[in-house]
Amino acid sequence: MELLTPDWQQPRPKIVDVQAMCRRIQLTPESVQMPSLGNFIEQVRKSHTNGGAYLVVFDVGADPVFDWFASRNRLADDDLLDQLLLHPAVRQALPNLFLPVPKRIESGLAMYDQFLLDGTLSRILYNGGAYSIGQGDGRPEKRFALDVCEAMFGLRFGEVSCYLSDKAWSSWFKGIAWDITVVLFDCRTRQLWVLVITDTD
Repeated sequence: MELLTPDWQQPRPKIVDVQAMCRRIQLTPESVQMPSLGNFIEQVRKSHTNGGAYLVVFDVGADPVFDWFASRNRLADDDLLDQLLLHPAVRQALPNLFLPVPKRIESGLAMYDQFLLDGTLSRILYNGGAYSIGQGDGRPEKRFALDVCEAMFGLRFGEVSCYLSDKAWSSWFKGIAWDITVVLFDCRTRQLWVLVITDTD
């Protein structure tokens, strides 16, 4: 069930409803074996040699509580994303982020303009990590970033919500200048994307 139009008659769930939902909701890992996505992660890892990068995606099962927040682009409310990041499916897909396993996190994820996402990705590609220096005019990186967005959500910028943080919310992050977490939810396909990148000098 797509979430392009909110149910305006549905009352706002309470915090206890959010907590219960995050424990029960089904997140099903999906493959990211698309050439542009694989090449993107490979290039970021090469430029972030003392850190790394991961990109994972999940199909999100229907749930009235989740759907209330997702259809209104409010997944950052009530610590919802912080709790979802601790979901067993996310822990299994990103084991290095959760060593040791925290009881709670404060990711710092906040709503981000989804129309700027390709710019953020092209900046990461162009600037690289701690020991990288951008070269050229940036056009290849911009085109590459658009290819990544095409692979993720078909450039349907108006149908996705985006959340971003530069906080080192787990011990995997280096806590300097190259930490970034991007969470993107596609309201049409119900896919939740998680991108994490870090590096250090």
